[in-house]
Amino acid sequence: DVLFNLYVYLDPAYYGSSTIYSTDIVGLKEYRTQTSNESLQDGFKDRFTIEANERIYRILDCFMDVVDSNKNTSLTDAQMKEKLGEVAADFGAGYETVVEDYELTKKFFLEELQKSYTDSKGTYQDISFIDKNNGNKKVTLVNDTEAFLYNQGLIKWDEEEYKFIYSLGEEEGRVLSEEEAIQTVYNKYIPNELNEILMYRSTFYEVQNYFALVAQQEYFNSITTGKITNISGIKYANMDSAVTVKGKTYEKPVLDETTGAVVSGNEVLEITINDVDPKAIWDFGFTVAPMYYYSNAEQIAKFDYISNFGVDFGNVEFQNSVIQSQSKSALPVGAGPYKASCPDKNNDNVSAENFFVDNIVYLQRNDYFLFEVKTKYLNYKYISTQLMLESLFSGEAHIVNPDCKIGYAENIADRKDEGFASTDVMTNGYGYIGINAEKIPDVAVRRAIMHAINTQLAVDYYFGYSMPIHRPMTKASWAYPTAADAAGQYYAFDATGATSEQLLIEAGYSKNNQGVYTKDGHTCKYTFTIPGDTTDHPAYMAFKRASEILNRHGFDIEVKTDIYALNKLNTGDLTVWAADWDADVEPDMYQVYHIDSTVGYTTNWGYRAIKRNSGGRYDYELDIVERLSEMIDAARETLDITERASIYADALNMVMDLAVELPIYQRSDLYAYNTNIIDTSTLPPAEDLTPYNSPLNRIWEIRLKSPTSN
Repeated sequence: DVLFNLYVYLDPAYYGSSTIYSTDIVGLKEYRTQTSNESLQDGFKDRFTIEANERIYRILDCFMDVVDSNKNTSLTDAQMKEKLGEVAADFGAGYETVVEDYELTKKFFLEELQKSYTDSKGTYQDISFIDKNNGNKKVTLVNDTEAFLYNQGLIKWDEEEYKFIYSLGEEEGRVLSEEEAIQTVYNKYIPNELNEILMYRSTFYEVQNYFALVAQQEYFNSITTGKITNISGIKYANMDSAVTVKGKTYEKPVLDETTGAVVSGNEVLEITINDVDPKAIWDFGFTVAPMYYYSNAEQIAKFDYISNFGVDFGNVEFQNSVIQSQSKSALPVGAGPYKASCPDKNNDNVSAENFFVDNIVYLQRNDYFLFEVKTKYLNYKYISTQLMLESLFSGEAHIVNPDCKIGYAENIADRKDEGFASTDVMTNGYGYIGINAEKIPDVAVRRAIMHAINTQLAVDYYFGYSMPIHRPMTKASWAYPTAADAAGQYYAFDATGATSEQLLIEAGYSKNNQGVYTKDGHTCKYTFTIPGDTTDHPAYMAFKRASEILNRHGFDIEVKTDIYALNKLNTGDLTVWAADWDADVEPDMYQVYHIDSTVGYTTNWGYRAIKRNSGGRYDYELDIVERLSEMIDAARETLDITERASIYADALNMVMDLAVELPIYQRSDLYAYNTNIIDTSTLPPAEDLTPYNSPLNRIWEIRLKSPTSN
């Protein structure tokens, strides 16, 4: 099972969230590229992404040709399909798959909408605004369908009239079923706005990724000799003779001659990496999933520990239809303390349909778990953040994890006599404001913006459950330079705006006819983006206040919400935005800041333009990024904690000098619980709580008070 998991995560067709493949395991590059030629290994994936983009362009070519030929005509799906086929035939070679690709795009778009609806469930009361025409009354949506339609832009909040605007009509939108609502949005785009889907929706990335994987698979299929069938750096250390690990000797295991299964003893897995990598040990901390469930009969039968590991190499269809099939993802199997159950607790009756019902996941004790599981039944219920405390107080929930907002802890403390309590633990991550150097190429302007941002307003959003942060690294990390906090905000907040304006004047900017600073054709007119569909966000007030300051001093700033903001981050389309990072145990800065990182994060900072450095425009930024990357490399080449901490302190200062990321808060997570139900003696003591050990981290130890409850 361990080998199966490794070969799933390290397969070149795998596209899940695991990044084990970023670890430089001996033989991994050869395996994933099927070549020992290092020059061919570099940029291996890029060639297939280029092919994928060209395939998408061919769909758009045909679509725009159809649109131009049928102006002012709304085509049916069948008509669009027919006309795309005709245009593709006229275009000739290379366009043979356009109709097939049109159908595939529709499939991915429908899946996007289905996921969007699922994500919208239980969130409608979180989408709230203030009606200033009605005594500042809070206005919210009324059901999941409205939340979905709002996220899709069919319901909008009018900032002038202080009311929701319903594209479908207020009553019609509310009564639509889930299927009807999804179909309504689907029909809005298919077939006549196909270009919108392939240019601005997240469907684009799914289509692009699929096409790239198919092109890669075709390449692998063309290799007929000299195939590399395993990763040389992953092997059993005691397959031929005994091996000693941490003072304990493991003899060569006895195997069944027919099946290869272990009859007695233990197999010791050994993974060898190139050079030094301080984070490598953490990269292998995955939960093992069983091969019998997630593979198929054909691949399981081939498993031989040598060249076959339960995975069809480089096969995108195997990854989609077998590993990540809907039936398996809807009813998962793992090795944790709990297993899937259903409302009637009849394990013989568990299915994908009754495992997750009405926003509740039903779980039951896994008797094969390594430790005793004290509570037999466990239900996970999705509850709107605004309703969590109400659900706790009413008895609907026994433990909740709400946002640390104003009044929450006080409400819990006020009901201590009723049996309610809470605890908090620092979050392993932090909030930040990003500025794209490709959109704002002058570091003086970026710094001017940062001087106008009062980060304390974001800290105050969590009302005592967050603290200021002055370097772009979570304070939960051992590498965070605490000495930097003494100096305060790196770019000191100036409420007068004088500092911001002076920076522009010194950089040679002058005001145009509209009173906005301009230089060399670049005008200081920008959008500050809040991700999501509501201004209920920790950075909103900081953005709003900064816009007021900057607009009085030669800027033209607009603050907007954007439900597609996180997708736009992947392509570097945002100028200034707010978001937060989830951190790993290891504080390695490579993926987020290194000049050679291929992860999308660097696009956010403007590295694409910085590395091009057209006309020397980014000489300053390129120098910083190159020196910063050298520091990151140095930190990765030593296991000395003290040395690495010193390197990271200097590297974080360089990130601040680059002025593309302004850290704004380090928050905590709040856990509230009903002490009448929960035996609090089985919760971790407060002194043991860390970002890596939450109150629920050892959930199998939590016991209920009532002897009749299990």
